[in-house]
Amino acid sequence: MTDDVNAEVGRVEIDAYAYSDNRLNRLEWPLNFRFRTRLISGSGAGLQIKPIIECGEDCTVALNAGVPLVIGGLSKELVVTLTPNMGGEKEKVVNPYVEYKVAKTGDSFDEGVSVAAFSGKAHVPRIRCDVGLAKAGTQGCVYPDAPAVMRSVKTNDPDVDESAIHIKEALAAGKPGKFIPRDDGTIFDSSDSNPLERLRDAADRRENRRLSKNQCIAQYGKVTGQCTFTGDPDEEPSACDCDEYPFAATRQGAKSGIFSVKRIDSGDNRRAGARLGCFLASQRILDGERFYIDVEPGGPASPEALCEADYSTSAGK
Repeated sequence: MTDDVNAEVGRVEIDAYAYSDNRLNRLEWPLNFRFRTRLISGSGAGLQIKPIIECGEDCTVALNAGVPLVIGGLSKELVVTLTPNMGGEKEKVVNPYVEYKVAKTGDSFDEGVSVAAFSGKAHVPRIRCDVGLAKAGTQGCVYPDAPAVMRSVKTNDPDVDESAIHIKEALAAGKPGKFIPRDDGTIFDSSDSNPLERLRDAADRRENRRLSKNQCIAQYGKVTGQCTFTGDPDEEPSACDCDEYPFAATRQGAKSGIFSVKRIDSGDNRRAGARLGCFLASQRILDGERFYIDVEPGGPASPEALCEADYSTSAGK
């Protein structure tokens, strides 16, 4: 911080925190900022900061006026919204660039004499947006590099515990879908993880379902219900008490030859299928993209659990 004759009168250190919420069925992508400021020397009072976000022609960025810094504490939250310029496209990847400008309170961030710009000090992951690809009639954005983990079917949830127990048994037997984190403290999956991959081809999903139903008949002698739903959120559901894992809506389904079937309560099966559909739609999992499932109690909250009002369905898997 300098005075009117450009002499230094104080020095501060600023940490920027940025995070985003995955908004359902919306293309607007909010970046939420807060700043922690520590005084290093002299006086640091009367400062403000503004994030400058650019992504060229790929998006439109809402204007923001910046936020005052709080010496020794956190600033108020500042939300900057990016909107992808889809231009009629079904899918677009946006790579935002962020820099920060710091100025004295009341000074112009554009022309003020006290403005200091800081580039190369921040990173925002690439954002992928789609219209109608994850589910017909919907739209949304995600961080595609972040592993997608379904956490809305748990072994201690009486609504879906039979489905969850079957999945747990299948994972223990070596079926794919278990998320194994890296040991570096990041959110990313390790090379030991064995993901599922979404399958959108309707004929292949039907074949997965046919093969799993045949296996159920061979294993149990009888299967009631139509057993036609595969877990894809664009498909009409029907009752079914033959549960299969991996899901028919994955490339690891029954056609792979390595799958498990189990007779479970049809209501449990439909509820778990509805949550799978919500997950695929709300987390914008596209054809061929990887995802995981975690059925153990506890862990992070499941964002897709909030989507049922927006992506309502009643289904098996």
